Amino acid sequence: MVDPLVGSRSTSIVRDLVQLRQTMSGLEQQLATGRKSETYAGIGSERSLSIAFRSDVSRLESYQSSITLVELRLSISDQVLTRMDGVATEARGSMDPNIYELLGDGRSQGQVTSYNLLGETLSMLNSEAGGRYLFGGQDVSNKPVETVNAIMDGEGNRAGFVQHRNERLLADTGAAGTGRLDVTQPSTTQVQLAEDGVHPFGVKIEGVTNGLTNAVLTGPSAAPATFDVDFTGQPTAGETLTISVTLPDGTAQNIELVAAAAGEGGDNGFEIGATPDDTAANLAAALTDTLEQLTAVDVRAASAMAAGTDFFDYEGGGVPQRIDGPPFDSATALRDGTESDTVFWYTGDNSTDSARSTATTRIDDNLTVSYGARANEEAFRVLVQNLAVFSSSTFTEDNQNDETRYGLLADKTLQNISYPAGVQKLEQIAGELSAARSAADNANTRHNVKTGTLQSLIDGIEGADENEVAVNLLTLQTRLEASYQATSILFDMSLVNYI
Repeated sequence: MVDPLVGSRSTSIVRDLVQLRQTMSGLEQQLATGRKSETYAGIGSERSLSIAFRSDVSRLESYQSSITLVELRLSISDQVLTRMDGVATEARGSMDPNIYELLGDGRSQGQVTSYNLLGETLSMLNSEAGGRYLFGGQDVSNKPVETVNAIMDGEGNRAGFVQHRNERLLADTGAAGTGRLDVTQPSTTQVQLAEDGVHPFGVKIEGVTNGLTNAVLTGPSAAPATFDVDFTGQPTAGETLTISVTLPDGTAQNIELVAAAAGEGGDNGFEIGATPDDTAANLAAALTDTLEQLTAVDVRAASAMAAGTDFFDYEGGGVPQRIDGPPFDSATALRDGTESDTVFWYTGDNSTDSARSTATTRIDDNLTVSYGARANEEAFRVLVQNLAVFSSSTFTEDNQNDETRYGLLADKTLQNISYPAGVQKLEQIAGELSAARSAADNANTRHNVKTGTLQSLIDGIEGADENEVAVNLLTLQTRLEASYQATSILFDMSLVNYI
């Protein structure tokens, strides 16, 4: 019979062996994984700190994931803006008002270049990142701008810019070709100049300076502006009548008519006749000729620029403007274009809020960056609009008026895409987006530092000291071997040995 004391000891030794073996397995796992435990329960009293630190790391990693997306989008936007600035520079370099050399289609090489740059600009405004369009405001799922062909030439029943430009030209020049101004003679000694109605088209009379002796000036009246010059006698050669006008694009100009002796009348001059009646008739004829010349050159160039504003400038909830006609040469109002009859060059979100606010991302607990953009923002629109206006106009090689008009149109376009004071510049948009990118970069740097610090703290709590584990493991191994030997001796005893 086995001694109960021996049995009790053997049971205790086996239990100790199992515990030692479990402890040893735990140490081996720590050595393999570098962690104290696979569960928070095994960490001890510091587990709450570890959980809190890991929550912080998870939040920071979420911010960093957002920052990665923001930086990708801003990187593409920056490339677009950089190239767009290059487009404006190339366009300016190709527009020389003093070089009038036309190709077979009635356009210059500079105009062809502008058309190609227009297509490139529109393509850039349709840039996307991961299926998200960058220049459509809050509408990130659809292309924000139409194709160059649709915008310029229309599509189906929808009119493009060229059609609107031609209709606007009729509205600005009028049937008589005098800029919607009428020259009449209410009496044989009188000359009257009058706007043909109250409307936004053609030439507007702003004021008159009468430098003619023996000529009574009446007016100009309120809109529609009208004034009369009544000759009570004869003026003196060299005296002038100056009419201040505004062209369709808002630019101001003076029309100066100079009294000349008989046989000496020339450009902008009218001859002093034998009688006041003759002088009045000469002034009326000279004024008509001057208006026809003004309309053939200055008004046509200004009309093209005004048409560009009608068609392209509808930021903040507006729509393209069309001439309320036909008839167009006697039109008196603009009307809203509709999506069924007009190509809307920009089709993205067109709200009144800030373009930057259309895309926002939280990159820190108390920091949000705004980096949205709309293709119809002023800086983008100015470039698109002026490239369209300049590239679409046509001219005739041997027409002196056309040569002058070309130089005038090129000069106007150059001024506009040079971004004068008061006009939003590409650099302003780039600067605002750059500030957002800088904020994101700085936040990312902070998150990297903080994540590293938190991870060190977590490792200190959860991580196992390899040296300490190795020492404990060696000690435990020695104890285990000794226990095995003791157990071996104990279990080698037999009933015969005991007896």
